[in-house]
Amino acid sequence: MSSAIDSAKKTVDEGTARFADARQRWPWLDHLMNTVQRYNDRRGNVYAAAISFNGILALVPIVMVIFALAAFVLANQPDLIAQLKDAVVKAMPEGLDTQIDDLIDSAIDSRTAVGIVGLLGAAFTGIGWISGVRVGFTEMYGGRVERNAVMSKVWDLVTFLVLGLAFAVTLGLTALGNSGLVHRLLSWVGLDDASWAPILIRIVSILVSVLASWLLFTFVLARLPLVPLPYRNTLKAGLVVAIAFEIVKTVGGIYLKSVLGSPAGIAFGPIIGIMVFAYLASRIVLYASAWCATDPLNAEYQVIEETDGDIERGPVTIAPAYDVHPVPKPATLAAAAGFGAALSAILAWLLRR
Repeated sequence: MSSAIDSAKKTVDEGTARFADARQRWPWLDHLMNTVQRYNDRRGNVYAAAISFNGILALVPIVMVIFALAAFVLANQPDLIAQLKDAVVKAMPEGLDTQIDDLIDSAIDSRTAVGIVGLLGAAFTGIGWISGVRVGFTEMYGGRVERNAVMSKVWDLVTFLVLGLAFAVTLGLTALGNSGLVHRLLSWVGLDDASWAPILIRIVSILVSVLASWLLFTFVLARLPLVPLPYRNTLKAGLVVAIAFEIVKTVGGIYLKSVLGSPAGIAFGPIIGIMVFAYLASRIVLYASAWCATDPLNAEYQVIEETDGDIERGPVTIAPAYDVHPVPKPATLAAAAGFGAALSAILAWLLRR
């Protein structure tokens, strides 16, 4: 029995030593393990859940505002509105496209009222969402940053507007890749009937979508954390996140089909799919932020939380304190005497009766 235990312990020790050697031999493996450790140490799953919840709340008014404004600006060009709507619907996982499509149609039909209500709702929920995202991203760099209560809301609103503009540009580039432009170019040169033409069109549309997402996530990873991070330090992570999102959109469609077909999916509808997709997206981006935070290039941008370490305090002794009164207080004796006299008077009256 003891020999088996010793053998197992020896095997574990050898495996640990080999893994430590592998981390020293391959820097990317050490970086990956540091990323996972940083994500877990800084409560990444908790922030991902919070970001997902606030993001779902902010998604509806954002979509309402975008298409209400588009309906005003492009009122005489319905084809462009249709292309923009198709780009948004295609960007959603399969199973959510119908609900998003109906939401967009209602926003376009009632663009005046929807635009005003959506603008107020987007501002309120968007500030809360951006604030949560910034706290979560900054947490991956080692801690939180103290901010002014008023100016932080102003800068969060500005960041939210800039992020919305970047998201609109991303949708525009994605719509351009799916608009049939490549097919037109092939038809001009007489190659639209080639057997490989559909494959080429699909590859180009994916590349354009990845490029647009790359630009968006590079901006997100560089500017949402409350650290002065250069864009060049987030290019690799932004590209990885963009590719991961394309995979999630493809695999997520298959997963959502099974979820929405289950009894829980029938009972709760597409909200399950939205929450799953938002949670996965939040985790991916937070892992990317932890990757950037543990990159040796960003060692100078780590956050050091302010503590009270400069204040010297003596040892604190906590002990129970007992207040013992062996002799009753005068007030207690007077109250007892009064109660006894009253009780005696009542009993004497009852006996006389």
